[in-house]
Amino acid sequence: MRWRARKEARSARAIESSIQFQALRGWVRRARKRLHLFRKNDVDIETNFREAIRENPEEEEEKSGIFHFTVDEHSNSFYLWTCLISLVAMHPLIFTALSVFNDIHPFLRRTGPFNLIFDLLNIMDLIVHTRIEYVENGVAVKNLSKLMHHRLKSKFFILDVIAVVPAESLEVFGQSFFWARINRLTKCYRLFDFSTQTDTRTTSPHAFGLFKLIFICLVIFHWNGCLYFHISKFYNYTTARLEHWIFSYDKIINPILAACVTDIPNDKDFCDTDDFLITHLPDNEVQSTVTSFMDTWNNKTRTLKFDNFFRQYALSFYWSALTLVTLGEQPSPCTTFQNAFEIGDTLLGLVIFAVIVGDVGNMVVAINLRKSEFENVLDGCKRFMVYRKVPNLLRKKAVEYFGYVWAHGGAQVDEEEIAEFLPPRLFGEIAVEIHMDTLKKVKLFEDCDPRLLYELILKLQLRVYSPMDYICKKGEVGTEMYIVKEGFVEVVSEDGQTIFVTLPAGFVFGELSILNIPGNKNKNLRTASVRSKGYSDLYVLDKEDLWEALREYPQAKDSLIEKGIQILEKDKMIDPNMVDDEEGDFGGSIEEYLEHLEKEILKITTIVDDAEKSIHTSQQRMKTRLFGMEMELIGEMRRMGKGRKNRWKGVTTF
Repeated sequence: MRWRARKEARSARAIESSIQFQALRGWVRRARKRLHLFRKNDVDIETNFREAIRENPEEEEEKSGIFHFTVDEHSNSFYLWTCLISLVAMHPLIFTALSVFNDIHPFLRRTGPFNLIFDLLNIMDLIVHTRIEYVENGVAVKNLSKLMHHRLKSKFFILDVIAVVPAESLEVFGQSFFWARINRLTKCYRLFDFSTQTDTRTTSPHAFGLFKLIFICLVIFHWNGCLYFHISKFYNYTTARLEHWIFSYDKIINPILAACVTDIPNDKDFCDTDDFLITHLPDNEVQSTVTSFMDTWNNKTRTLKFDNFFRQYALSFYWSALTLVTLGEQPSPCTTFQNAFEIGDTLLGLVIFAVIVGDVGNMVVAINLRKSEFENVLDGCKRFMVYRKVPNLLRKKAVEYFGYVWAHGGAQVDEEEIAEFLPPRLFGEIAVEIHMDTLKKVKLFEDCDPRLLYELILKLQLRVYSPMDYICKKGEVGTEMYIVKEGFVEVVSEDGQTIFVTLPAGFVFGELSILNIPGNKNKNLRTASVRSKGYSDLYVLDKEDLWEALREYPQAKDSLIEKGIQILEKDKMIDPNMVDDEEGDFGGSIEEYLEHLEKEILKITTIVDDAEKSIHTSQQRMKTRLFGMEMELIGEMRRMGKGRKNRWKGVTTF
């Protein structure tokens, strides 16, 4: 039994060892795979790093020359180049379809040198596109080989290559102008590039959108009209009559003009053009009357003749426009093919008409959207004033204010909405460009930290004042600084009867009252009343916003207060012995003083917490020490008890 138990134990240990060995082999296998993967990633990282640093800036500088250049697609020069190529692309877009008219072939033959120039421009455009910079990982790539590789992978590169193929030299197309130039139509995608770039540059996007819509309609009418005439050629249009569906010269005859005087009855060359008699004659007398009229007018008229090409194209374009806008009024088709073409053209016209109506509707809505919102606010204000029984004088003033705001663009452009859409840094640069020069003219902000001025500019708010509105009054606590953007403001007496001075646009006032300068005799009170002469736009800087910015720049704060003291000393408005009751001994605003108190309370709380922690630690140490002493005492008492027992046993044995 013991032997069997030992055998079973050995077999169990063997099985356990085998399982552990298999688990170890699996772990080693997985570890090798992970190690191989890590090494591969390390190699890839190293390879990418080496490729990233392969470009040597010095080598790029050495390669600079006439053939080593890059193009920024957002530059004005590339936009002008796009305009030129767009004009080149319009040439095949127009004349390729016109080649179906035989009378224009002599003109197309004479345009051979121009076609050669256009092809050279297309080749140059192909080269320019291989140098256009693109953004990768947020950085503009300027390496020529990468730019070339990036363009070769683009689908537009294939279109550029097709556009420069000299199809005229291929004998397959013979003398056909249409097939010899149709490959140039692949360059028309540059028209869409021109449209995209113009949309970002134009100041009248709605007008440009309307122009694009009209241009697209004209191009569609043009190609459809040329196709209509091409179909008419197969049906021998020279023998067609007025009632036929195809083109006919009877549908567009040359106009006949009177060669005599038609508006002076007493003149010897007067000709009566009134057809009253013809329209009211019996049917049996109409033919004879018309014949006599024709004999009478035979030598008194002249015919204004137009070329056949003009008549052919004008009628074809007219038919195309009527069909695509689904107006009809055309002869009915005579064959199955004509009927099918008419149906397809009508369906295409329905789609085009729907697109035109939709685009025009969207443009009208976009144009009137801001105005509609503004009118809704105006109507709401009117209803509010009627409901609250506001006097008519104030109603009129409010309505005039709305009219001024709309007329001067204040309601058409929402600066807060633009600020939310643009990146903060970009909007800051725009605001700095607008206000920096004005702020630097203020004596208080001369030689001030540009970073502080940047923060202050971002906090400016636009405010509009109506005529005779008081901006501030004498004796009020100054909480705002003002910059006159547009209009005039007047510094007046308390009763408003005397005008001391008129301040124009660009003037700044109220800057000293928001600094809390210690020793100021005015105690930050306004020293004069200021009102708007007419409608005036002012940028306002609030006191809280100023002090919020000054907290981040303590040195600038001290410098501004020192400059303010110097300015007030010149006017003898500083009392060194005077203590500002509002701020006590603290040289800052009330909000800053409260923040200072919070910091001091936080420090005291931290000290109390540290003291409490140290007391708690001391108590723990004391408890630990007492516990140790108790354990030592108990051990000593146990040893003393054992000694007594041993001695007692010895005495008993004895």
